[in-house]
Order: sequence, then structure tokens, then C-alpha cells
Amino acid sequence: MAKKRNWKVVVLNLLALVCVVLTFTINWMFVILAAIFSGIGWKVLMKGEKISRKGGQ
Repeated sequence: MAKKRNWKVVVLNLLALVCVVLTFTINWMFVILAAIFSGIGWKVLMKGEKISRKGGQ
């Protein structure tokens, strides 16, 4: 069965990818935003994983 997409995580990771591209094209300081967006997305993803584990038991 296909898992439901977490659109918040998808959008945050796309923003992080855009920031990585901007890092190489405009200014290296965009890497800080990329790290922040990736960290927030990872935190949201881990939070959702814990909830799904509890529901499965």
C-alpha cells in the first residue's frame, strides 16, 4: 500500500533544495537556510513516524 505524502515535508525539502542551488549561484549564506529547512522537515517527519508507530500497536 502506498504511503500518504506529507506535503509539509515535501515543501520544506524543496525549499532546502532551492537554497542549495542559490548557495552555488548567488551567495554561500543560503546554506544556512537550507540546513534550517532540512532540520524542520526532518523533525516533522520523525514526529509523524512516532505517531504512526503508536497507532499501529
